Amino acid sequence: MFPPALVPLLRDRVRSNGGWLAEVADDVLVQLFTTIFWAGLETYEGERNAIGVAFLGTSGVDVVTSETAGADAPLLYQWKIHRFESPRPFAVGELVKLAVAGADRRIYSAINVLSDGRLAITGLAREGFNVVPDPFVKIIASRPGCLTILRGRDLLLEYDRGHIRTAGEDVVFTAGPVRRALEASAHCASLDDDVVPDYVDAVRSLVREMAAHGRGGILVVSTEEGPEVAATAPYRMAGDSSVSSLLRLARRLSRVKRGDPSPRMTVGTDVAFGSLLRNAFLTEAERLTEELGALSAIDGAILLNCQLALVAFGVMLPLGKPTPLAEATDAEGLHFRVVDLGSRGTRHHAGASYAAEHPGSVVFVASEDGHLSCMFRDASREHTFLWHLGVAEVRA
Repeated sequence: MFPPALVPLLRDRVRSNGGWLAEVADDVLVQLFTTIFWAGLETYEGERNAIGVAFLGTSGVDVVTSETAGADAPLLYQWKIHRFESPRPFAVGELVKLAVAGADRRIYSAINVLSDGRLAITGLAREGFNVVPDPFVKIIASRPGCLTILRGRDLLLEYDRGHIRTAGEDVVFTAGPVRRALEASAHCASLDDDVVPDYVDAVRSLVREMAAHGRGGILVVSTEEGPEVAATAPYRMAGDSSVSSLLRLARRLSRVKRGDPSPRMTVGTDVAFGSLLRNAFLTEAERLTEELGALSAIDGAILLNCQLALVAFGVMLPLGKPTPLAEATDAEGLHFRVVDLGSRGTRHHAGASYAAEHPGSVVFVASEDGHLSCMFRDASREHTFLWHLGVAEVRA
């Protein structure tokens, strides 16, 4: 059975992000995954809903805020737990019934380990805004035969009808030419150095949103303000707010709160009101990120400029001549082998052509099977580089 195969992989993955699962026995985790898996096969009144669980472990906390985690935004919450007066049985029927509330609306069944070691549904968990590492783990059965395990927006691992995949997107976001290209784009967007990590993390979140809907897609972060390829797009956008502008405003208000006012802000700015505005900008940035990720499900590419503003979506990228790719095995691309796309589909061919012809632009491609790729060409290098962002696939 697959649950025993998930447990050691999850422990390894979570250990690098905080080892709180050490207090939960293996047989409890096996029961957790198995019950959610079987619930994902069931329907409620003829409809199949995604099963969403927030696993709280032994935690009895009802509200998790950024203040609890030591950040400086106490008005934001990560989780609100609405407790039942009496725990409900952790059973397939209960999970299927509560799934009507919908994980896609950020409402999950809250699961605790009770003092006697039993699992129980102790309430409903509403997910808020994640500004710091998440203390809980989410398990989602979005379709029959599949389980996705996340911590915040970080994909810990995914079970898909016999295969287990763990995430590997950090290979391009933590170092290397792609990271440097995104940092350069952030500076082109006139962002200060302390906002650049927020910018890179926003792109990472966009990639995860694109991968999450399961329809595949192409995301282009262009170095140009108005890329020419958008001229023929069916859905071209008028000027609107950008993710970078929201992040810039939120960071500026953070400085005011710390007593380090920006030249554009008055020293007498009310701190409480400033916190409220900061949180509003951060929440709006997250909402915009989710919307952009959802648009990537439409045929064609979603095209962003250096401000992370939406230029167009449904963009049909031109298919150029076959492009040799250097498949990199490290972030810097120091070790690689030249490959062709072979059996890969139109998305990958179009993405590779665009990356080759537009040095500096970063192209992410998601397949319908959940595989992620990043394509990028530095103007100083001959090859277009390809990174596979999913690793550690094993048979359960």
